[in-house]
Amino acid sequence: MEGSCNCKEVKFTTSSIIKAILNCNCGLCRKANGSAFSTYAVFPSCDFALKSGALKTVQISKNASKSFCSQCGSPIFNENPKYAGLKIVYLGALDNAEHLKPAVHTYCESQLAWLNDMATLKKMEQGFA
Repeated sequence: MEGSCNCKEVKFTTSSIIKAILNCNCGLCRKANGSAFSTYAVFPSCDFALKSGALKTVQISKNASKSFCSQCGSPIFNENPKYAGLKIVYLGALDNAEHLKPAVHTYCESQLAWLNDMATLKKMEQGFA
């Protein structure tokens, strides 16, 4: 599988061996990513190869680091020593990931209550004009 950042400066490849696809609802992911939850595909670290660009990595907690494009800031992956040997890749960083679907929600005790009502929200083809 291939992936990239928004500006295409960072490009990477990883195997097609996906350990999990998940939505993380923990408060740390919400804060670090500015979203209600984060969706990740988890791959073996040894199968991840940076092909171009530079990543900046910051320690966002005692157990988590976040790596992102040093040019545009697009998040690429997280790492956590509790999950040694794994890259927790942002689903949005994967090219052509439309066919990938999360199989599990994690840290559900932190999930925002309104997420249960998402299917009932009005749908718009385009954003606000």
